[in-house]
Amino acid sequence: MSLISKLLFAVCALPILLQGKILEVQNFEEITAHITKKTLVLLDIDDTLLVPSQMMGSDAWFQHRRRNYEKVGLSSSEALEKALAEWNAVRHITKMEVVEPGTQEIVQKMQSEGYTVMGLTTQGLALATRTSRQLKEIGINLERTAPSKEGHYLNVHAHGALYREGILFTSGTPKGEALFALCDRIGYSPEEIVFINDKLTHLVDVEDEAIKKGVKYVGLRYAYSDTRKKAFNPEIADYQFKNSTFDHLLSDREGFTKL
Repeated sequence: MSLISKLLFAVCALPILLQGKILEVQNFEEITAHITKKTLVLLDIDDTLLVPSQMMGSDAWFQHRRRNYEKVGLSSSEALEKALAEWNAVRHITKMEVVEPGTQEIVQKMQSEGYTVMGLTTQGLALATRTSRQLKEIGINLERTAPSKEGHYLNVHAHGALYREGILFTSGTPKGEALFALCDRIGYSPEEIVFINDKLTHLVDVEDEAIKKGVKYVGLRYAYSDTRKKAFNPEIADYQFKNSTFDHLLSDREGFTKL
């Protein structure tokens, strides 16, 4: 093969080499089949690591509240802001549980074996301290082998993103852009990324940015939470919201028996 032919072949093959891939996994432990010591392991928080003990405060509940506000005439931005304020309030006082039993041990094992692990969430800055504490309460400390121990505030398209204790809180900013803005800030260049998240849209977003940067990428669409999401009952969640107190958030069982 001539030199020119080799160059043309290389150019044509480049988009293929830079292609990421997205797979569906049923269990968290499947992440271990896709990582190497060169991998930056990204962990989503909501519905991947943490979930509220009751329906109220879940992502499904937040989306339900937002849609309801739009139905009564609020604009999209007004509905989002109002639902987000309620969601933040509940998340500050609710008890959180691990999504899938045994996840803590898998994260701890990856860290003890020297893998680079960090959290990546669209949560806002207001929940940063609370979410970090809730994770530690279930045995997950994402600061242990994160790419940086220092905190950083980033301005991404006029939106603030916060990196604290091994977690990047993007405040709704696209996860891919926020992630690579952090990498630029701390001088970190991952060779490959594996990202586990229950939402396909977020996986695609990071994939797009990884391809632009020439970083090998595997996205894992975490399906374990699907059953719980499908079981969401808006009537129970609405009853919980109307009748809970700061001292006692009604459980799903209590909400069901009262309907």
